Amino acid sequence: MAGRRDFLSMPAPENYVAGLGRGATGFTTRSDLGPAREGPSEDQIKEALAKRAAQLGYSDAITGKKKDQAAEEDDTNDERFQDPDNEVGLFAGGIYDKDDDEADRIYREIDEKMDKRRRARSSQFISKVVEQITDDCYSTREAREQAEKEEYERKNPKISQQFADLKRGLESITEDEWASLPEVGDLTGRNKRARQARHQRFYAVPDSVLTAASTAGELGTTVADDGAASTTTSSANGADGTVTDFAKIGQARDKVLQVRLDQASQNGTSTTSGSATSVDPKGYLTSLAKSQLPDSAAQVGDINRVRELLESVIKTNPNNGPGWIAAARLEELAGKIVAARNVIARGCEHCPKSEDVWLENIRLNDQRNARIIAANAIKKNNRSVRLWVEAMKLEDDARSKKRVIRHALDHIPESEALWKEAVNLEEDPEDAKLLLAKATELIPLSVDLWLALARLESPENAQKVLNRARKHCRTSHEIWIAATRLQEQLGEGEKVNVMKRAVQVLAKESAMPKREDWITEAEKCEEEGAIISCGAIIRETLGYGLDEDDDRKETWLEDARGSIDRGKYETARAIYAYALRVFPTSKTIWLAAADLERNYGKREDLWQVLEKAVNAVPHSEVLWMMLAKEKWQAGEVDNARRVLARAFQQNPNNEDIWLAAVKLEAENDQIEQARGLLKQARQEAPTDRL
Repeated sequence: MAGRRDFLSMPAPENYVAGLGRGATGFTTRSDLGPAREGPSEDQIKEALAKRAAQLGYSDAITGKKKDQAAEEDDTNDERFQDPDNEVGLFAGGIYDKDDDEADRIYREIDEKMDKRRRARSSQFISKVVEQITDDCYSTREAREQAEKEEYERKNPKISQQFADLKRGLESITEDEWASLPEVGDLTGRNKRARQARHQRFYAVPDSVLTAASTAGELGTTVADDGAASTTTSSANGADGTVTDFAKIGQARDKVLQVRLDQASQNGTSTTSGSATSVDPKGYLTSLAKSQLPDSAAQVGDINRVRELLESVIKTNPNNGPGWIAAARLEELAGKIVAARNVIARGCEHCPKSEDVWLENIRLNDQRNARIIAANAIKKNNRSVRLWVEAMKLEDDARSKKRVIRHALDHIPESEALWKEAVNLEEDPEDAKLLLAKATELIPLSVDLWLALARLESPENAQKVLNRARKHCRTSHEIWIAATRLQEQLGEGEKVNVMKRAVQVLAKESAMPKREDWITEAEKCEEEGAIISCGAIIRETLGYGLDEDDDRKETWLEDARGSIDRGKYETARAIYAYALRVFPTSKTIWLAAADLERNYGKREDLWQVLEKAVNAVPHSEVLWMMLAKEKWQAGEVDNARRVLARAFQQNPNNEDIWLAAVKLEAENDQIEQARGLLKQARQEAPTDRL
């Protein structure tokens, strides 16, 4: 009943004790946490009676009763009259005789009689009060129950009441209209009969039955041995002397088979008979395409079990949005798109504030119905960004989309996503700049909006925009990177070191990103063609957070290898350049940098790296020989000889350099010079190998 509380959930009446009317008393068991509840005390009963008597105007009777009880208590508690030998006051010093005893008895009888009268009067008064209280309670309860009953009948009318207006309308129906009403078919047990028809078995009829059916009622004439003519009924098995006619048996079988085939074709089976066929030429290929795997029965069983579970979920908690979504997607998976739409529509009714349920309803419907659903969803959730964006996507033309987004911004002006959608819909850059200017005023902490506005502005105005953005977003490193790239675009990337200032400000604001994040930003700049900005980021941030005790060399080599694996070679060059500034004499880093240029760079860059390497590490014969080999392979033999000559000056009597010089002359057909070098080498550095 609507508005009525459950009986077990209703609070107990005041001073109510269960079973008190039939003599039950409270008791305590071992499992109780405390003593059982007792009934109201005498003081509480007296107070309740006095309160009710005051309401009904019997306060004097109760007051008189209280006075009599007080006098009685005083008489009972007065110790002067307890002992006749100890009289005080008026009777002090007298002798207690028979007359005194008789007087006391008479007074006692009078007191008892008065007490009885007083008790009768009090009990009568109490019974009236109790009866009045009971009548008031019953009348109040009956009125409440009557009101609840009327409320329930109003909210849950009977079938007869619901169709009362329709019944009154039947008076205007004519007899012809009444006769034209269609008959209601017999739907009782329809599913059961259909199931029995599917499982009905057919058995072949024996030949004897067919023969008996074909020759039933016919008379056959036979001639007995004595020549007398006799008439006998034909038999199926020929035991009485008749002859079996197999032609008639075949004809009867054909007739039965023809009848069965016709019945099967009418029932929709896949059997064909004569001119009748049940194969639908239009839907046959479609049915083959929709045929399920051999385990389709198991799949249907699983879907039914999951459907029961989801129905239990949504019935138990109808406000659970994911439960409705799962139930709708299950119906969609089962191929029942209409059932899925109905389920998700019910979910929208029970969960009107759930964005996901509304979005699922929009997805399951076509575009026309989806617009109506989106409008209803926005009425329930006018501050939902996702619903506004989805409503915008349902529109066909750009003008309608802009109108939807403008309405959305009226309701949610602080939504960054809506401003981005509005800007993306604008084809004119000037209109987009106006929108972004307004958006940055309303959302000054949005980095993406500031950067978008800076990209649309001219370089001079872009600097002003980025300066304002830095004031509002002090912890954003993206704005500093954009400023660095702007300086590169203006041709002042080498002169103005914006990243150095950026690192100082971000460190002061405790907003410095990790070293890995800076490498990612550098790779992004390289991907977009900002090579100078990429190098500036690596130069100012690669060593941040690393101490001298750390394995900085190995860490930077690993970073460079990671960038090379991702195809970001400029970032790797910047990492090697920074590492070589910290470790200028590290042969490992020089070799890694040279290997990078050899595999992914130009020949001139490789020569430049090797020149720097031999100048930084002049006593490394490996670097000298690499430089000489590169010169020799490029066809510059004289330059290769000069490199080896410089190597001799830095590494005199080095065996590897002597042999490299000999090999250079021998490979270039200068045998005499090679012999002279070997002779000189044996004299200056007589090693076993030489």
